[in-house]
Amino acid sequence: MSPRFAHDSDDSATQTGQSRRRFLLGMGALTAALAGCAGDDGENTDDSPGGGSSTDTFAPASDLPYGRWLTTDKDGLFFAYANLDDLPEDSVADSAGSSDLSVDDPLILYPLVMGGAAVGLGRIALSFAGLAEAVSPTATADSTVSEITVTNEVIIAEGSFATDQLDERLTEATDETFGIAHEQTGTDRGYDRYEPVEVPDSVSDPPVVAVADETVIVGPDSGRLDRTVAAGDGDQSRVFGTDETATELLERAGAGDLVVGQLGSPPGEQLMSGGQTSPDPQFRPRSGESVVAAVDFDASGGTVQSRFALAAADLGADREETVETALGTAAVDGSRSVEVGNGRITATGTYDIEQLAEGSAEQALSQAAAVELVPPEALTFQYEPPRDQQFGELWVGVTEDTDAAGIRVEAESGGYTEIQPQERSVGADDSVAVQVDPDGDSVTVFAVNGEGAVGELTTVSVPTDELSETAASQAVPADALSFSYESPDTGNLGSLTVEVVADTEAETLIAQPQEAPGLFAGRVGSLTGDEPVGAGTVLETSVEPAGDEVVVYATVDGATGEVARWQGPA
Repeated sequence: MSPRFAHDSDDSATQTGQSRRRFLLGMGALTAALAGCAGDDGENTDDSPGGGSSTDTFAPASDLPYGRWLTTDKDGLFFAYANLDDLPEDSVADSAGSSDLSVDDPLILYPLVMGGAAVGLGRIALSFAGLAEAVSPTATADSTVSEITVTNEVIIAEGSFATDQLDERLTEATDETFGIAHEQTGTDRGYDRYEPVEVPDSVSDPPVVAVADETVIVGPDSGRLDRTVAAGDGDQSRVFGTDETATELLERAGAGDLVVGQLGSPPGEQLMSGGQTSPDPQFRPRSGESVVAAVDFDASGGTVQSRFALAAADLGADREETVETALGTAAVDGSRSVEVGNGRITATGTYDIEQLAEGSAEQALSQAAAVELVPPEALTFQYEPPRDQQFGELWVGVTEDTDAAGIRVEAESGGYTEIQPQERSVGADDSVAVQVDPDGDSVTVFAVNGEGAVGELTTVSVPTDELSETAASQAVPADALSFSYESPDTGNLGSLTVEVVADTEAETLIAQPQEAPGLFAGRVGSLTGDEPVGAGTVLETSVEPAGDEVVVYATVDGATGEVARWQGPA
């Protein structure tokens, strides 16, 4: 599942999170999905692999926390669900770990990788609705998200929401909503409905949003949003309404802390970026196959149980044998159970989390191997202070082509971001930002190879100390900067050019607009550079032509502060 309204300023797949509780399994950090803490104890209530009651009494809409949202779209449904409240803040390993487990077992990999990646992408989509902080357990937010359900391209967040605050965020074009401004168009079934009315050129297919006190729904268009809202109320058909196979699969495997399923044949573009995930889940449903898989985490945090159920009208002997022999091979001795017959495969297995985490650690790169992929001198670092959010950002830029498949950055305070171009290595002009604590922080950069193994490159301290006015004026004199504005020829934003006309003592300069989306800020220099920013350097940033300010920040000797302010253009 890939949110089609995602930011597409380049061809990279970028994910951002605010804590070590990372769901972005498809792009790395698999150990975070093993950080569960309890739903049930994983014991079956009958002899079937999925446990539970018989299908005569099983009602998915009420018996599963996400069941009421499972409406069909076109020919089928891809869905994922996670109960965030049952996951602790710390991951199994406090290190970056590897994105490739040394486990050849789709019984555990399929739900973790596919479910985790789908929920991770859903979290990104929620940030377009101003809920970036709400999905972070370490951030202070008036809204909280406790459960996420993904159904094809619709994301449903359930929890507690400060609707007045979300209205302000949605109706103003800020960094928190990637520069998108929405307009409230009415209220339906208890939801305030929002349509995008102002969209930066860098954002394609902006979402529509429905907001209520306990639920926020983000969708790619009004039609699918309407169907999802109606399904939640029971006024729209659901995938299991007339499909006994879907009901059977949901009963056998559908209850868990993290769940993923494919029922029928969802359109290909709704699956995960064409299926490119790392690590390889080692199983993918074929045409005509429906699957539901789930994982439950033991209360002690020591084990995780996986359940899997597959159905096909014509499974075939070869396919049946292949799936049957692959499932549960890495499970704890005596816990593996696989049943095959009548076009059905059901399986369960229990896994030792410590052993899985150790398997991940074995795939780590040495620092020497990481440096061969990305020379540290090919990286630049710039710190941008907070604008209207509680976090600052440390930007990591790449100045030359590399052999790395990805770059990962982690802040000591919990921020995490990874960039992986889809069809090329990390190259010149790629960049990635991680949110950092303005009261003090450090950031570690890792290289990721083509097999998903991760190695540490370097760690830098974030220069959050305050630069005094005296130090600022000495480092960047008032006449060292020249400002030139151009009104927009096309689009909604003008352009400001800041030229450095005299040498400075600044390690970096940041031109930060106060109204236009902050992703357009201009940044030069590096915290690790050998020379300060000199004459002839140029910064460019977009600005709101109706009235904007641009603040220029400089970093000098571990301190950052304002050195100039441009008032205009109105």
